[in-house]
Amino acid sequence: MSVQSYPTTDGQRYRVRWRDGVGRMRSRTFTSRAQARAFDIDIKARKLRGEPLPKPGRQTLAGAWAEYERQIAPRLAEATRRSYRAQWNAHIRDRFDHHTLAALSAEPQLVDELVEDMEARGVGRASQRKTLIVLSALLTQCVRWQKMATNPVRGMVKPTAAPRRKARPFPPLLIERIRQELAARATKDQTSVRGSGDALLVSLLAYGGLRPQEALALRWADIGKRTITVDKAASFGEEKATKTESGRSVPLCAPLADDLAAWRRANGGPHDPALVFPGPSGALWSHSAFNNWRSRVWRPALVRLAAADPNLGQLVTARPYDCRHSFVSLHLRASENPIEVAEWAGHAPDVMWRHYAHVVKELRGEPVVPVDRQILFAREVIGSRPDEEVRALVVEGLKPPSEASEAFRRALFAPRSAQ
Repeated sequence: MSVQSYPTTDGQRYRVRWRDGVGRMRSRTFTSRAQARAFDIDIKARKLRGEPLPKPGRQTLAGAWAEYERQIAPRLAEATRRSYRAQWNAHIRDRFDHHTLAALSAEPQLVDELVEDMEARGVGRASQRKTLIVLSALLTQCVRWQKMATNPVRGMVKPTAAPRRKARPFPPLLIERIRQELAARATKDQTSVRGSGDALLVSLLAYGGLRPQEALALRWADIGKRTITVDKAASFGEEKATKTESGRSVPLCAPLADDLAAWRRANGGPHDPALVFPGPSGALWSHSAFNNWRSRVWRPALVRLAAADPNLGQLVTARPYDCRHSFVSLHLRASENPIEVAEWAGHAPDVMWRHYAHVVKELRGEPVVPVDRQILFAREVIGSRPDEEVRALVVEGLKPPSEASEAFRRALFAPRSAQ
């Protein structure tokens, strides 16, 4: 076992030679002396510990990925499996998967060239990072399978993803404007989530704190007089446990209860086992069905609102999931215990403080307003004020509470007798 140096037309190379477990001579070539010495030390340490020695790595990444897909991918969650395949097909397949495992071991800088290629193609840093995570997961298995000695991705500095978006809860006025826009949408099919059903879906996210997949798995039996039981979610057309596996009980505010009752009457009073938002033939929505709703119903509604007022341009990139922030804000303004609010939303307490600390701080010293009253005030304003005034109040509601105008504060948080 030794490190040998020899010249090539491309520069100096360093070869490590060793005997495998059955006495056959093996070798591996490196472009730097440091890499060769590190590999040589690893081989010696493996022999001392009695561990298996690395096998010749002539297999390509493409071949290793095929084995990974066959043996490892079926054990992953469906969402993870789809995400991994998407990243692989977009950034590694037919671009980088021709490299052999031996080449990656000998020249770890090849991975940096992959990153450079993604940079040149304008791939975002978040996607670059996800691609390296997928590659690292594959190479970790290759190390485990003894196809290579080390994972060259593990120790590298990965692109830093953009900072997580700061939670900026939609005020009830904006939620009601979104609901109004969705409810006014013309449709021929009134049996699916259209019109008032679209608006109800937004109500459940904003006033019930459900995740979109939890709302789509909700059944009428889950809705009580004062609470909603959340213990399942729709995942690629199948029902699974929600993220909080033991489930949770969410307080049911009066306006949301009224919305649910109206929707049930409009659908002929379905039985308790029925889905609140049934897909075609009464089944759970598929992943593509929700994506279609988000792109064809949700986003156009927000684009229309943003087009009516340049101050609402941020709505164009908003997701249905963002409505959940409103649930947290509503209950914090009502002076509910943040730990209980975290439990209702399905958050760990540390998640609450990490993502909503600024909301707690902004509400400090603000008037306490019950959840029902916040929503009902917003509905009264939407239904009775001129459009121009409503638009102005919506913009004010997006500001931190202390910066909102007096007109906004009077409209939403003053006693009824003061209006």
